[in-house]
Amino acid sequence: MFRRLTGRSKKPKKEEDPLVSVSEDITVPPERPLGTEPGAVSMGRLVATSEELSIDPETTADYARKAHIKPQSASEIVPGHFLKRDELGRVHIKIVFYGPSLGGKTTALRWLFANVRSLSKGKIIEISDELGRTTFFDFVPVTASERIVFDVFTVAGQRRHASQRIKVLRDCDGIIFMADSTPEQMNENLASIQELNIALGTDRMATLPIIISLNKRDLPNALPVDYMVQMLDLEGYPVFETIAIEGRSLLRMFQRVLRDALIFKVGI
Repeated sequence: MFRRLTGRSKKPKKEEDPLVSVSEDITVPPERPLGTEPGAVSMGRLVATSEELSIDPETTADYARKAHIKPQSASEIVPGHFLKRDELGRVHIKIVFYGPSLGGKTTALRWLFANVRSLSKGKIIEISDELGRTTFFDFVPVTASERIVFDVFTVAGQRRHASQRIKVLRDCDGIIFMADSTPEQMNENLASIQELNIALGTDRMATLPIIISLNKRDLPNALPVDYMVQMLDLEGYPVFETIAIEGRSLLRMFQRVLRDALIFKVGI
């Protein structure tokens, strides 16, 4: 399994953001034996198919180089020193939803676009195929004030679109990694987080605001939260249990990444 070598705490966090007064009862599904399939390989309680789990590190690193994703400079690390401004002088902060195909990224963006009424939003742009899967990216600008604009993207999750989605990662200021809680999608979760680690590099993974969404928690076969965090090596990141089609925990999650990105980039 691909492992990150960072100094992060090894205890996962379930976040209750004080900025939002939302009361939700979050239930972690009990451990349950999972069925097996012909050709399946048992990995503890998880049953992963024999499909290749990993991605090619050299190809992924090459995509990142072509996208001009480089180690952070000193100016990027200092809040307020390296800011992207438009012709009106507004600071733009880039947030990217990342994760496997059909994991709920576009569904989450649509819900936020329709329901976060306190923010001024531009037109949502979607580029999808006939099945509703994002084929390049979805995008919506969110204006938080007269001087702050959040540019929010989702990326195509299918493995064949690796080059395109890594391009979207360039100059991002915050990431929401949206994992699919169903056992049959754990291979894709693993491939996606491995790709993100390689594309961003150790320094950006250690310093960028990264929020974890464990989506589809309403499904009866959803994997246990602690197990997913351990399998995906996500200890130390803020974790939210979400149901994108219902909007569950999306507002708290979104406010958390916006707040962390503001602190990271602007220092406020």
